[in-house]
Order: sequence, then structure tokens, then C-alpha cells
Amino acid sequence: MHPYVSGVIQKIERAVETQMDKLEIAAQRLVKGVEQGGVLHVLGCGHSHMIAEEIFFRAGGSFFVNPILDPGLMLHNGVIKSTRLERLTGYVEAILEDVDFRENDLFFIVSNSGRNVVPIDAALYAKERKVYTLSISSFAHSKSVSSRHPSGKRLFEITDLALDNCGEIGDAQLEIPGLNERYGATSSVVGIVLVQTLMSMAIENMVEKGIKPPLIRSANLDGTDDQNRRNMQKYQKRIPLLR
Repeated sequence: MHPYVSGVIQKIERAVETQMDKLEIAAQRLVKGVEQGGVLHVLGCGHSHMIAEEIFFRAGGSFFVNPILDPGLMLHNGVIKSTRLERLTGYVEAILEDVDFRENDLFFIVSNSGRNVVPIDAALYAKERKVYTLSISSFAHSKSVSSRHPSGKRLFEITDLALDNCGEIGDAQLEIPGLNERYGATSSVVGIVLVQTLMSMAIENMVEKGIKPPLIRSANLDGTDDQNRRNMQKYQKRIPLLR
């Protein structure tokens, strides 16, 4: 087995096994919110936006996920620009003003370093509106650096529930003789496993309570479009990308 694969497996096992209590709390809180009409908003900057997309309109996933995908914070419009914007005070408020936050919603924020202004501002914005906040970051990385936010806080210190992706400082995990830099980042794959585990636990929790989860069937199976369309209608007013 390649060292990258074995390293990722170890991090996944550690992240999930050591945080099952947190995942159960998050799953129960998510089910409670959805029962009362809430949705799960998800925001990630840079590569972390992939975790928001991972659980949005995904076969086997749930309709109650609202990904906040601002092009300025992604990489396809330029990495220098996205880096500057992620560090810009006030930028995220312009994005979140258009998000329909309500009392029973949850807000999941993903940032490996947890030090930049946008994810921290996002968490503070949600908390001011009494929205329950969750996060994924690398605790080791966050604790090794100072915050770029005026508060001096890092993301894991702010959200109501914080998950650790158990990543290395600097994200990359592998070393080889003759190369000074590490390589082989792990934050995306471990983050995806954590969030998919949470969603799976929430679905199982719903079934145990006698609630039918609003699940998405693959659009590439025959006869699924009408079923998906019916389930989608419930959330189209809350989730712009379902329209």
C-alpha cells in the first residue's frame, strides 16, 4: 500500500473514532433542526468548498443542504484573488446577507487552517443570529499559527461544535529524502469522510425516530427525476441552487 493511502486511512480512523461523541451530538442537532424546518448551510473557502459540494444534491444524500458557493472564494477565478478575499474583513457579510438563515438552521464552516477572516466572520455572523455552528479544521495546524481575524480567535474556538480532521501542520503528510517540502494533502478526503459520516448518522437517526429522510436518488437511474422533483419542491424556497 502506498504511504499516502495508509496515512489517509490512519487519519480517517483517528478522526472518526476519537470524535464519535461529537458526531452523534451534531447528528442529533441536525435532525432536530430539520424536523423543525431547518436546513444545513455549508461554506468552505478554497479547496474546502468541495466539502460543501460533496453533500449537495448527491445521490444518497439529503435535500436539506444549502451550499454557499461564492466564486470569489474558489480557485477557478484565480488563486491570488481568492486568497486575498478569504483574508478580507467584511467580505463574507456581503455573501451571507442573501442567505435565508432561520432559527432552526445549522451552519457548517470548513477551513483547514481555521485562521483566516472569512470563515471566522461567517461563524460570528451565524452566532449573532442564533444559528448553531459546526466546523472542520486541523486543530494541530490552527494551534500552530496565529489568527488573522481581529478577534484573535481561530475557527475551532468559535463554533458551537468543532471537528478535527487530524491533519498535519501545513496539510501535506509525506516526506522523502532529497525533498525539503512535504507533499500529499489530506484535509479534503478526511473532511469529506467526516461530513458524510455525519450525514449518514443523521439519516439513521431519522429512521430510528420514524421520520422518512428526504433522500436524493441518482439522476442516472431510470424513473428518478419525478421523485426527486417532488422532494425538491419542499426546499426550493430555502435553497437557491435547487431552483
